[in-house]
Amino acid sequence: MPEKSVYKITALKVGTLRVNKASMTYMSGFEKTINVPVWAAAVESSGLKILVDTGISDHDRWGDDCWGEEDETIEAALSEIGWRIRDVDIVINSHLHWDHAENNTLFAGSRFVVSRAEWEYAKNPIPSQQMLYDFSWTDESTTYMDYELVAVDDFDLVPGIRLIQTPGHTRGHQSVLVSTAEGVVCIAGDAACLPENFSAPVAPGGATSIEQAFHSLDRIRDTADRVFMNHDPNITKFQDNGFLVVPNVGDAPVEGSVETLPPRIVRHHH
Repeated sequence: MPEKSVYKITALKVGTLRVNKASMTYMSGFEKTINVPVWAAAVESSGLKILVDTGISDHDRWGDDCWGEEDETIEAALSEIGWRIRDVDIVINSHLHWDHAENNTLFAGSRFVVSRAEWEYAKNPIPSQQMLYDFSWTDESTTYMDYELVAVDDFDLVPGIRLIQTPGHTRGHQSVLVSTAEGVVCIAGDAACLPENFSAPVAPGGATSIEQAFHSLDRIRDTADRVFMNHDPNITKFQDNGFLVVPNVGDAPVEGSVETLPPRIVRHHH
């Protein structure tokens, strides 16, 4: 059996979204507007470089509700940790929503890994999610043949990296279990967005199945020591340790986890 690798995870910020809190916490928080970061995760061990989610390329996509600083393009964020686009060996997509996969086609030399269920679902999502898939994750240089479509659960990608199916937010959502010096960290994508998803518990909003979403939260709680949520406001740029210990049901809210903003005019997107 190959020796298990110990990986370092580094948080790369690729933008900020202004959202109604109910999109993070199903059927609660309608009265609150919050800013949430968009994170990608750079995962490295023994020269192997893995990127979990590629983030936003078009920060103007949602007008005033999406923005990024100069160092929040994926190219700039990678350069801050000494990586170039062409250095990335594997890209894992938790799911194919635009804020998690819009930069995929930049990584023409990488191996892509997405769940088969997500690939099929993304072709014909439910109406409420169609706009989230309204972009291309293939082009003339990155085609269907570059994607490894994982159709099994508990898939060991490489020693120390296991993919688990965590549907609910989307039908084919997957999360990534990573062996680190601080235990198993789950890079959760949008299977969990805020600590209260675990502690309340409350499913993330915008889901295809609330029942599956709760099961996925339980699964992460049962398999991981810590969690890296791709919209967690508690993470800081280029943080590479000390990610949140997975909260138990009933735990006190994590202080300072959400910045509540004044009410705003709701913009309708077409």
